[in-house]
Amino acid sequence: MTLQEPAAGPTESPLSLERHGRVVTLTLNRPHRRNAMSTLMLSQLSEVLRKLTERGEETPGALVLTGAGGTFSSGADTREPDWRDLSRRAVRRTHFRTVFAALHEAPFPVVAAVEGYALGGGLELALACDLVVAGEGALFGLPELGVGAVPGGGAVHSLVRRAGRGVAARMLLIPGERVRADELARLGAVERVVPDGGALAEARALAAAVAEGDPALLEAGVRLLRDSGHLDRTAALGVENGYWWQAASAASLVDQIQ
Repeated sequence: MTLQEPAAGPTESPLSLERHGRVVTLTLNRPHRRNAMSTLMLSQLSEVLRKLTERGEETPGALVLTGAGGTFSSGADTREPDWRDLSRRAVRRTHFRTVFAALHEAPFPVVAAVEGYALGGGLELALACDLVVAGEGALFGLPELGVGAVPGGGAVHSLVRRAGRGVAARMLLIPGERVRADELARLGAVERVVPDGGALAEARALAAAVAEGDPALLEAGVRLLRDSGHLDRTAALGVENGYWWQAASAASLVDQIQ
């Protein structure tokens, strides 16, 4: 599946979709712009994710999110002619929030395969995934303050929670600061680091292994993971108890017990 850019721009598909068994790979495909997210790309990304998260026979067991051309995403496309126009920025913002809502509500695990740069909105997109696999040379950063914006997709919250306030402060406040994959792995924001060029293969293998699990249990697991991170222990135990009963009542789990 491919989705076309307008004729006025480069002849390419801003997104591509591949299915291998129960694993779907969604690729950001604007390599000439380091996969910078244009208004069109964000609009189509939100629509594709909405369709993927609808329950049905085509619902994947896991999703891999990656970028073409050796880089994940350099963030928002600040070269769009209307980049500074407030009304157009509001449109892009709406699409961006829809993308993050869809990732948060996805009933399956989402794995980011990161090579090259994951900057600004690209970093936010990667951190919105349940697991992050990165090439050893991948660089992460938050350059928003330098282009007249602030992060708005949850990256600062995710970094503080997963990697600590120090690295979040460096990325956000120090101009040009980039953090390598191995450092984020030590801090807990990246799950696996592989040789450059190997992130997609590793992410697909990981997604395929995860997707072999029972769909109802996988959904309970990812929702527990996403919902528990910002809760205190008492609230988290309540959430766990709710998902335990939800999973226990699923017919698929009953079949396994029998």
